[in-house]
Amino acid sequence: MKKIILIAFSIILSLIGAALIFNNVMKSDITCLDREIGISIKFKGMKDANCFTYDSLNNIYLGTDNGIELIKTDGKSEDIIKDKDLKISSIIYEDKKLYYISDNKLIGYDLESKKKDILISNLPRNNDIGKYSIIARDNTIFISISAATNSGVVSDKKSIPDISPIELTLRGINYGQDNTGSFSSYGIKTKNGQVIKESVIGNACVISYDIKNKKIQLFSSGIRNIEGWDYNSAGSLMAIVGGIKNNGLRAVLGDTDYIYELKKDIWYGWPDYSGGDPLNSPKFTDENGKSVKMILSKLPMLNPPAPFYVHSNAGSIYGLAVDRAGAIKEKDSMFFYDKHETSLYNLDNNGLNKKILKFNDNIELKDIKLVKQSIYILDKRNGIMYELKKQEKNLIGGYRNIMFFSLCVIILIMVLTLTKIKK
Repeated sequence: MKKIILIAFSIILSLIGAALIFNNVMKSDITCLDREIGISIKFKGMKDANCFTYDSLNNIYLGTDNGIELIKTDGKSEDIIKDKDLKISSIIYEDKKLYYISDNKLIGYDLESKKKDILISNLPRNNDIGKYSIIARDNTIFISISAATNSGVVSDKKSIPDISPIELTLRGINYGQDNTGSFSSYGIKTKNGQVIKESVIGNACVISYDIKNKKIQLFSSGIRNIEGWDYNSAGSLMAIVGGIKNNGLRAVLGDTDYIYELKKDIWYGWPDYSGGDPLNSPKFTDENGKSVKMILSKLPMLNPPAPFYVHSNAGSIYGLAVDRAGAIKEKDSMFFYDKHETSLYNLDNNGLNKKILKFNDNIELKDIKLVKQSIYILDKRNGIMYELKKQEKNLIGGYRNIMFFSLCVIILIMVLTLTKIKK
């Protein structure tokens, strides 16, 4: 009887051990495809976080659905701001102050005085085409404002038309049964030669905000939507720009996402160019396979610049981080996330990309930033902050090897136990 009990006990322990190991392996969300890097879990329990920034001590500030949370280097956390009316989509740290976007406002928060100031209260709406994003350099905050429409024309009565930050002259092309013109409300026609006046703050552009004198200026325009940006070691501002999609009254087929170097006073082509090419070129067609009609009669700038990198499709990549010092990969190489493939890529200085991480389909990657010698990756759905850095051993990808080894050990113990009992 004792032998039977011992055998049953050994089998149960073995099954429990195997189940636990299998469960741990299945929780591994990442496959590492590059032996030169390693990835580990830095923090957990951050399911409300949409974005993050960090200070000189590497303390992390999370922009969440209801405020700002501080995570110190020792892992302890505290609320900086708790407000159910806040939903922070982008956040930066600059000189003991936090700057963040909530709704369509740019807000500043002094960490010492606890004082909050609304710096810009009327950023143009975007019909959820893209998002607002901020980045800072030399006491200047740069704010990306996406287009309000896919390609310059609203699709229904509820949609808000684009506001142009520069003067535009239209060709009078109207779309749909209700003859809707570009930069107009639904059902409003436009005429050839009609001028759209510039607005102080418009859609599809980047504006700058001087922290000291509070002056707002247009930095660059004709940018459909920025899905991630960062500076390289030379101070160049690199940005992911989303391509025009196949939807709406002015649908476009054949476009892709891009990475550009953004420069001051440059028009990047939207709504009549994408990736440096006019929409009436053979690269693009409308939904019926015909040439796309141009809506501008005068171009703000001849020959808009070509991108540094062209991706494979549109609406796919976001979350850009530049390895300025070459701490992980090549100096000034870029990391970005492809949501269609749930993969992280590294892009070298020759424009060649390499897939380095493969996530499972359960991830909701919200933000990527270079923090000192590491890349931090925020997964909102699972409430995890990953840390990517250069190292020999991959802490997550190694689980499969651990599983195989552990199962072998368990089976060996079972065999030895049963053999001993029989004897």
